[in-house]
Amino acid sequence: MKYKVASVIASPVLLDVSATVDKCCRIIEEASGNGAKMIAFPETFLPMYPWWIWMGISSMKKLELYEELFANSVNINSDYIKKICYQAKTSNIHVAIGINEVSGKTLYNSQVFINDEGSIIGVRRKLVPTGEERTIWGRGDGSDLFTMSTSLGQLGGLICYENSMALSRYALYSQGVELYVANWPGSNFKSQPRDRTKTVDTVCRFVAFEGQTFVVASSSTVSQEEVDYYINICPELEGSFVVGGGIAAIYNPFGEPVSEPIVDQEGICYGEVDTNLILKAKQMIDCVGHYARPDVAQLYLNSKTQDPVIGETKSQPNVIKFDFEQ
Repeated sequence: MKYKVASVIASPVLLDVSATVDKCCRIIEEASGNGAKMIAFPETFLPMYPWWIWMGISSMKKLELYEELFANSVNINSDYIKKICYQAKTSNIHVAIGINEVSGKTLYNSQVFINDEGSIIGVRRKLVPTGEERTIWGRGDGSDLFTMSTSLGQLGGLICYENSMALSRYALYSQGVELYVANWPGSNFKSQPRDRTKTVDTVCRFVAFEGQTFVVASSSTVSQEEVDYYINICPELEGSFVVGGGIAAIYNPFGEPVSEPIVDQEGICYGEVDTNLILKAKQMIDCVGHYARPDVAQLYLNSKTQDPVIGETKSQPNVIKFDFEQ
């Protein structure tokens, strides 16, 4: 089976979830018009990736920014998600998008998967928020390691540095993932001692090779609007947080890009998926089949949802009314 997929590198409309959803819908329509059957958006694209968590600002300021982020984040049943679902259906395309998900009074870093009929077929949460991310996002659990059957094959994915978690990757490989979405934030945050774009490229090449799967890598890129916003918050960032960064790319099961990646600027990267290449790759290395050694090492996966309360609960106590008329 052969089909075209699309990977997005773009900036959100800063802290404007409605405008960002409109931007998503325009991009979905464009990608579909160019023949894509699946499109991937960056990590926490709705409403933004909060780079301020890594900056030297006061706890009071971070609390203020967290409240602003929370107010602009989305519930999975919100009209914003419904609008993207409608666009997926109208454009006859599968969509994977990263969101700041509101559940109760907690935020989660989540991936939402939508099929070409406009139905949400999966929502998963980042298992381990990285470093300072733990100050704003809750954690997922083993129920977030799954793949989905679609007309394009088995669809799955992990978020950002989750892709460094060998056993989580292996859990998806064991479920036959064929189209693997890896979404990331992208920036030229020069105060951090690494080239994030090279990291994304290196990791996604290896995931594709290791799992004998196609990998669609999508990351954000930083706009001038975001730079100005952060320099206003933290003036000492001048010169170290700049426009650009990020990558959009598609890799085949041999770890090779199927088309020229797009870096440091907004755009849509297109590439062809040929699922027959998966079989060709697995003839040599099938990491969950003939190239596994379960007699030596096995993965134990606890896929149960971990609830903080077990047993029957009441939403409120019984009300006792007194008759004071007597």
